[in-house]
Amino acid sequence: MLSLACTAQAQRIITAGSSSTEIVCELGLCDKIIATDRTSLYPPQMQSLPSIGYRTSITAEGIISLEPDVMILEKDYVNDVVLNQLKNAGQKVLVVENNSNLEDTKLRIRQIAAALNKKPEGETLIQKMETELTSLAKKVAQANNTPKVLCVYARGAGNLQVAGNDTGFMIIEMAGTQNAVPEISGYKPLNAEALINANPDYLLFMASGLESLGGINGVLKIPGVAQTTAGKKMQIIAIDGVKLTNWGPRLAEAALEIFEKTH
Repeated sequence: MLSLACTAQAQRIITAGSSSTEIVCELGLCDKIIATDRTSLYPPQMQSLPSIGYRTSITAEGIISLEPDVMILEKDYVNDVVLNQLKNAGQKVLVVENNSNLEDTKLRIRQIAAALNKKPEGETLIQKMETELTSLAKKVAQANNTPKVLCVYARGAGNLQVAGNDTGFMIIEMAGTQNAVPEISGYKPLNAEALINANPDYLLFMASGLESLGGINGVLKIPGVAQTTAGKKMQIIAIDGVKLTNWGPRLAEAALEIFEKTH
């Protein structure tokens, strides 16, 4: 955390990181966001705001010129040089982490809520999320199977990565499914032999990734897919990429969608 000196009077908020942007909106302050980064696509009205850029393209000058009261930035979205420049300029900055797990999501909500003087709203949001996850857990417990899911990060046929542990895709475990490649950490290139050996019941894509491959028919052309259970049964599914991997306030909604598509 770089600095935490926000006030209840914050009227001009800048965010970087889709999860944090959605949290600010869930706390009732969507209309106070004056600019955000390129990953913040939800709620849809965020897409009409001025953009501060994407990760390494974000500059201190661009942020300061917008005259924000406070900035809420996810760690690693803005480099340390820029953070130091913002600090030296006297800007109010909250840096939060996103480690793709439930406890971290709750901590991030509490940190942002405290910074914006919205602690009660933050606890209400957490309670709502926990209630939804408890309901989902009951459905998972009643299910009679635990399908194997291979999560694929795709940006066209020439850029296919398998998502292992320590990635945003591991929300699948909340949905009563298991990672088809538990031995992998991070992202690894997809190859036919590993795909066939993993033999997933389902292939899970971000919606934009599936579209980049030409839909289900395009996926079936990937070497090895046709030899898997997922390919034979055409069990190829997709979910909005931001909701799927950002571990934000729509976490339970994303997990439920995975459950419904795989059970």
